Amino acid sequence: MQHMLFSDPIKLNAVRYKDREALSFNGLRFTYQDFNNRINQLSHALQSIGVKKGDKVAIMLMNCHQLFELIFACAKIGAVSVPVNSRFVSREIQHVVDDSEAVLLVVDSRFMGEITPSIEKYKTVKHFITVGSSEKVQYPEYEKLIADFSMEEPVPSSPLTELDTLTIMYTGGTTGYPKGAVRTHRSMYLVTLLFSIEFNISRLGKGLAAGPLYGAAALSISLPNLYVGNSLHILESFHPVEVLKALDEEKTTTTFLAPPMLEAIFSLPEEILRQYDVSSLQSIISVGAPLHTSTKEKVFNYFPTVDLNEFYGATELGGAANLFPEMQNDKDRSVGVPMLGMEIELRNDVREPVPAGEAGEFFVRGITLCDEYYKRPEANEESFDGEWLSLGDVGVQDEDGYYSIVDRKQDMILSGAINVYPAEIEGVLHEHPSVVDVAVIGVPDEKWGEVSLAVVVLRKGAEVSKEELIEFCQGKLAKYKIPQHVDFVDILPRSLQGKLLKFKIRENYVST
Repeated sequence: MQHMLFSDPIKLNAVRYKDREALSFNGLRFTYQDFNNRINQLSHALQSIGVKKGDKVAIMLMNCHQLFELIFACAKIGAVSVPVNSRFVSREIQHVVDDSEAVLLVVDSRFMGEITPSIEKYKTVKHFITVGSSEKVQYPEYEKLIADFSMEEPVPSSPLTELDTLTIMYTGGTTGYPKGAVRTHRSMYLVTLLFSIEFNISRLGKGLAAGPLYGAAALSISLPNLYVGNSLHILESFHPVEVLKALDEEKTTTTFLAPPMLEAIFSLPEEILRQYDVSSLQSIISVGAPLHTSTKEKVFNYFPTVDLNEFYGATELGGAANLFPEMQNDKDRSVGVPMLGMEIELRNDVREPVPAGEAGEFFVRGITLCDEYYKRPEANEESFDGEWLSLGDVGVQDEDGYYSIVDRKQDMILSGAINVYPAEIEGVLHEHPSVVDVAVIGVPDEKWGEVSLAVVVLRKGAEVSKEELIEFCQGKLAKYKIPQHVDFVDILPRSLQGKLLKFKIRENYVST
């Protein structure tokens, strides 16, 4: 029986495209044969220190070619890769490493300052490998470790099947500590194939990995390039000028850019924007937060030949819905229609489907869904309903079958027994020319139970009063939706995928 083993396409491409460039990073370039040889060397190195099928390998790296090598090497020997957010601090790192029961931690040597304080506390880690050397680091260094190992295909400690666990991908943690979504070889293989089809990531293109590869979005949108035999250019971290420079010099054709990344690009001075030739870019895939209309207009003005996909997805499954390029002019603030292999239902509080036009909680099922949350029976009980998984968002389906996100379920404000959805208020405040970012949360109120508070970031040099912003909402929102309180801050906490971390905002305004 043939299985969908995640690393098989790389082994195949080492034969059919052996001299074609697979990866480029910081001046280094690797052909598909080079790439597969290094994966095999790493596989043997991991086995030499005792890593076997089912063992968890935590990976805390900046974007780099070694990150891809680790994911595919783990896949070849049946180990389970566990990406760790490279922005995490000591306590958060320990949570993921302990929760996943990792036996090995591969870490950028620059992060050892966050690793060292917890090393004695790790429950299951037996080995450390560093990428990059430092006089302060006494652990094996990645390049030196793999150099002398065989380039032959490794043999796993026991046979692999497509239903074996490939990776545990931790959710963004928008409500607190992240949970690990258990993804199989089959699930991730299908995500890669489906994203290639849905986002038109086809042969003879060139990918740009500009977003954080520890996150499911940037990783999943990069992988199709490696399946179809494209070259993938990797930026160590996102910087708007580096993205433009890569488009100009590497002639990349497709990339993932979350809304905050796009805003960062369009915030550059006009003379910098005009300095680079970005005409190679054919496709932008955006996810993580809705694209505001003003941002979308900037996309089409600056990248006039680009196809824009705005999709709705989750770490637990890949993509659920997509607003395809040809739909961009028909629908605004929509996440589109279900993607290949996926079904969506909007349900009420007793988990019954709601009719079109009525708000309900997103439930999805499909061929790429995760198996479970790792070691979280309560979360599995709460979120899964047979084959269906709740995504925790509230949405509406219109008469044409298109879905829109109303808000996160836990972010909904109950004011005077009426549901108030912060995303609607945020959308209106974003229309104000002086507002660059905004988050609306519920705060306790003696009369109404909860009322809305708008936490606002103004454009540099702008001066707007609280009263002006409240007045701006008049006529655009029902009276009960208009924020009763406004506070100004310099920056809002967001994940690199653009998701507002409202639990962190609430900590400043709501005592628990």
